[in-house]
Amino acid sequence: MEAINSLFSWIGANPAWAGLGIFLIAFFESLALVGLILPGAAMMFGIGALVGSGALPLWPTLIWAAAGAIAGDGVSFWLGRRYHMRVKTLWPLRNHPELIAGATHFFYRHGGKSILLGRFIGPIRPVIPAVAGMLEMPTRRFALFNILSGVLWAPVYVFPGILFATSLGLASEVASRLAVLTGTLLGVLFVALWLLRLLFNRLHRHAYPLLQQSLAWARLHPLMGEIPASLLDPEHPEARGLTLLAVLLLIASTLFALVAHASGHEGVLSQLDAYLLNTFGSLRTPLMDSFFVTLSQLGEWQVLLPLSLVVFAWLWRRHYHHAAKHWLAAIGIGFLLSLNLRWLEAATQGSPGTPLHSGQLMSAIAVYGFLAVFIARERHEHRRWRVYALACTLLGGIALAQLYLGASRLSGALGAMTLGLAWVALLGIGYRHHPAEHIASGRLAVVALLALAVAGIWHNVQNHEQQLQRYARQVETTSLSASDWWRNGWQTVPAYRADLRGYNNHPLNLQFAGDPQALRQQLSALGWRRPPEVTPLSWLAWLNPDTPLAIMPVLPQVHDGHNETLLLVREDEANRRLLTLRLWPSHYRLEPSQQPLWLGNIAWLQPVTQNGLTAPRTDNDFDTALQQFLRFPLTLPIKRFERDSTLPGWSGEGLLLGADAE
Repeated sequence: MEAINSLFSWIGANPAWAGLGIFLIAFFESLALVGLILPGAAMMFGIGALVGSGALPLWPTLIWAAAGAIAGDGVSFWLGRRYHMRVKTLWPLRNHPELIAGATHFFYRHGGKSILLGRFIGPIRPVIPAVAGMLEMPTRRFALFNILSGVLWAPVYVFPGILFATSLGLASEVASRLAVLTGTLLGVLFVALWLLRLLFNRLHRHAYPLLQQSLAWARLHPLMGEIPASLLDPEHPEARGLTLLAVLLLIASTLFALVAHASGHEGVLSQLDAYLLNTFGSLRTPLMDSFFVTLSQLGEWQVLLPLSLVVFAWLWRRHYHHAAKHWLAAIGIGFLLSLNLRWLEAATQGSPGTPLHSGQLMSAIAVYGFLAVFIARERHEHRRWRVYALACTLLGGIALAQLYLGASRLSGALGAMTLGLAWVALLGIGYRHHPAEHIASGRLAVVALLALAVAGIWHNVQNHEQQLQRYARQVETTSLSASDWWRNGWQTVPAYRADLRGYNNHPLNLQFAGDPQALRQQLSALGWRRPPEVTPLSWLAWLNPDTPLAIMPVLPQVHDGHNETLLLVREDEANRRLLTLRLWPSHYRLEPSQQPLWLGNIAWLQPVTQNGLTAPRTDNDFDTALQQFLRFPLTLPIKRFERDSTLPGWSGEGLLLGADAE
């Protein structure tokens, strides 16, 4: 995070160099020879995020981006005019003849408009200008469409990043954990899909020679050659080779589990498990807990079993008997492999009784993975990667959800992914290389999606709350002496709301011992109220900067993975701001009464407008907020305390509240 802050500072101090960098990114993203391999869309998204965060100005950024895009297409057009048909022989275009063919067809179909339309269409985007030059499009006509498309392209590619950064700006008011998780997930997803497509395209070109070499090796090795022969030779029976393959995978999984068990808790896998478990534990928020519980449920047997039965029934009823048998084999062997993973889970389990679901992940890979094989087999070979990418995204999400919730360990997830993908891939190779009926893959996809939706929604409705409680973060309770707490303000409790960035910009200037509802009743009688919650409709109030504070929803905040238990506000209409009080649960209890200690915050909220959204944000004047709170006549005992502070707007002064504290 310090590196990001340094980058923002450098950009703010060197706006001219930042503009040049934006120009070069847009230029190379549009250049025919470079745009094919440069993840320019993601880089422009990142530039938009810098604009949304305030590190870059909006209009100069759009101008630099448009200028770079126009220049890049201009150079591509010149290359086409200069080299004509020889453009096809330049790297990397010579490795993608289908792009040249597709761009040529697109140009003949749309003429000059192809320069405008093509800039927003997938992989042919950086190729269209070169094709236009190759086919002798008039320069003036090209320039007109090029400038128009560049001016439109810049905001289309930059504004999503601006909106994303704005949402993260609001999310930072909630908790930086949400921002970190969201940004990380999106980044990992993009990189994973990009690598998957690159790997698929490269392997596809070398697949045939590898198949021939495998068949030649199979003829020289009668026993072990059964596996490649049964998978690759259309005339060779599958049963013997697949049975041998299943046995080898079961043995491999057993050996892997035994090695992990022998390494014990001092092994590298166990250390990685503990590190990742603690990392995800520090990132947890109630919102992400709910999201990942829902995602994890897609890999549980209550969803997988109905989905598997529906797919099998549809295949058998449509007389796709060959496919139905492979479906049973994929799921059956996948289930057996999942049983072996319990050895691995037992070897790496951090605490007894922790629910571990790597075996369920193995079953999910068998179900979703082989379903992708069915559907991809009927697609054009250059589009199959999309089906596999969708399946891998879903499976990766399920695995990440289990790691986040502590329902699986990294070692178990890696074992499940390795064995599951190996089994599905090899069985899929055998299915594709043997005679089989053509499946109506579109109808199968619809049937599978409907079954998944019905089973997933039903399971989520029935078990969501129980799952949230099951995977709730457990923290050991610490006992404090009530007298010491009241006398010293107990200086060792957290002084700031937990923030991963380490900014410590929200002090915990209130500690309360007692029942939060009793405090709420007293404050309600003094004019305090609960603010409107953020709902799918209430947030629309942020679009109008003149929205009255009384109806403006207030974002919740997170401390130590929990939303506030109590949130109350009181308007200060003269200064158009809100005085807020928040209380979060803590893992401290006061002896001898065992009263829970609540950590809180008293602060001002003021409407702040950023990129068209006006939402209440925390002001850094905490001392005056505390003084304003002291003017309310509460019947609870109140005592001031002081802590060391370097935060602007907070001198370190706080309040202790508690009816039985003395």
